Amino acid sequence: MVKTLHDACLTCVQNRLDKIPDVGRRLPNIHKEILLERLVNHDILTERYFKAVQKYLFVDNLRCVTLYKSNQLTDAMLKTLGERCPNIHQLTIHMCTNITDTGIKAVTKPQKELVVLELRKLSTFTGKGLELLKSPKLKSLNLRGCNAVTNEAVETVTRNNPTISHLIIYDCGQLAPQLFAYIAKTLKHNLEEIDGCPRPMSDENITALARFCPNLKRLNLLGSSKLTGNALLELSQGCIRMESLDLSYCYGLQEPPDNEFLWTLPTSLTYLSLCGVMLSDEALLVETLQRLKHLKSVRLCGVPALNDKTLPKILEHLGGSLEEIDISGSRVLTDEGLASVAKYCTILRELDLSICKMLTGRTLLPLLQDTERAPLLKKAFFSVQKIEEEVLTALAENCHNLEKFDAAGMETLTDQLLCTMAVNCPRLMHVGIKGCKQVTDAGVCEIARRCPLKYLVLSGIQAITDKTVFTVSNHCHNLEEIYLNGCLNVSSTTVNYLIDSCLPRVYVQHKTPNLDSEHIMGKNIDTGEFCRLNLPQ
Repeated sequence: MVKTLHDACLTCVQNRLDKIPDVGRRLPNIHKEILLERLVNHDILTERYFKAVQKYLFVDNLRCVTLYKSNQLTDAMLKTLGERCPNIHQLTIHMCTNITDTGIKAVTKPQKELVVLELRKLSTFTGKGLELLKSPKLKSLNLRGCNAVTNEAVETVTRNNPTISHLIIYDCGQLAPQLFAYIAKTLKHNLEEIDGCPRPMSDENITALARFCPNLKRLNLLGSSKLTGNALLELSQGCIRMESLDLSYCYGLQEPPDNEFLWTLPTSLTYLSLCGVMLSDEALLVETLQRLKHLKSVRLCGVPALNDKTLPKILEHLGGSLEEIDISGSRVLTDEGLASVAKYCTILRELDLSICKMLTGRTLLPLLQDTERAPLLKKAFFSVQKIEEEVLTALAENCHNLEKFDAAGMETLTDQLLCTMAVNCPRLMHVGIKGCKQVTDAGVCEIARRCPLKYLVLSGIQAITDKTVFTVSNHCHNLEEIYLNGCLNVSSTTVNYLIDSCLPRVYVQHKTPNLDSEHIMGKNIDTGEFCRLNLPQ
């Protein structure tokens, strides 16, 4: 993959914004939005450069603004953005350490066309900065990870913006349980999704949802350990349009009589997660899932009742409609039960078998070798020690639309297999091969040259060197995350080159105990490859 002419031109403008005459008049709005995001990503938003930014990029018809992980962004800059751009539709401010309520208030107050607002992981933001936000079009509010946000702030913003349909308040500190009921009573029929339930979830909150939010479609109750069966029944009866429900680690639903209310789940569900629910009643699990005829995605990670007997019974009824299956973490499931996936699943797009110690994957071959079904598979999580090489080869040869592949710790994974995957899976964006001991630069470089990688995990692979990082730098220009922990032959100099070469802000993990402090890199003029120089002592 090479950088497009479009991206190369934008990079040139990005670095010379203050020197190109009247550049603002020549740029369409979409390019102004892209340039602003990249200036932030590459820490070019200095006080001096900001004069050119506000002159050429801050215009009143700017629609989408994304500001990610900047230590340069200030409240004063946000004030200028708000004054010059009062018609923003989508605003994202994520992990910008210097931003406070003052800046958020200045940029949100003028907005009357705002539809999507994401304020994520802002450590000093309390929510008070949203007290003047009143956008009649606001549909989505995401405050994920803003630990200092108060109950009063959430109450105020929902009261002033009753059109909100998607609310994310996950990991927002110690929000009071009663806040959840207040949100339900305030947003009422407009609320379609809420993520970030109080711990513990009370029956009063569930009752409020069931009574006031009949259009609720997506609800995340992950970790609501004291959720009762009666509350689940009320939810099922009140929210009959529910499409997505996450009951992961809801331990209160493990034993009778509360677990019996799983039979009452809305039949409209297309997504259900029971991960971590230690449900041992096999008949209950089978009957609960068999009645959910519209289910497209099911996650059963670590559920004890899932075994070689129950999985075929479930898939016999649902296999034809299921697109995503997570059966990871099973200690008892064998290839005999896994055969039902190949037998009944006709439109599978995602399969997670991680940490299923008894599986070799052999019985998946009929699916992976099927010329009609194999190309449908887009995500494969096969971190299983016993998975056979023949299975991985079939995956690499036939799943041409594969986008995510995870095979952490697999000793059967080789460079040859990665090369095969690089040729046959041109859409691969997510590769996780942590601790795969047979992998070297050769296999990873081939993947990097041919696939549009955005996420790459190479931690623990001792054979990986600077050659891989340079290849990724020069071919994977849209990379977003890379993990190199324990890769002792990768230097910090090369990592810095990678960060500068990519278009987004790249998240890098490169923890290497006892690594030499610095290395000098050079380019071999005969081969064109970068290598580490061995200087005379």
